[in-house]
Amino acid sequence: MKWPWRRRHSGRSPGQAAADRALHRARADRQEAEDRQPAVQETAETLRRYREENHFAQLFRASIEGRRA
Repeated sequence: MKWPWRRRHSGRSPGQAAADRALHRARADRQEAEDRQPAVQETAETLRRYREENHFAQLFRASIEGRRA
């Protein structure tokens, strides 16, 4: 006699398959982010440099106009 509560699963369950797909997507997304990291750092450094230049320009302009920045 076969017991109905003792079924054997052949392969992965739907939940396990979904978890495996989610893990695969997460790993792919992480690799993509790591691949973009040098470009992101370069852009951040450029923006930081522009911000500093703008700040010094504002200070210089303020000193010429005789006011505080």
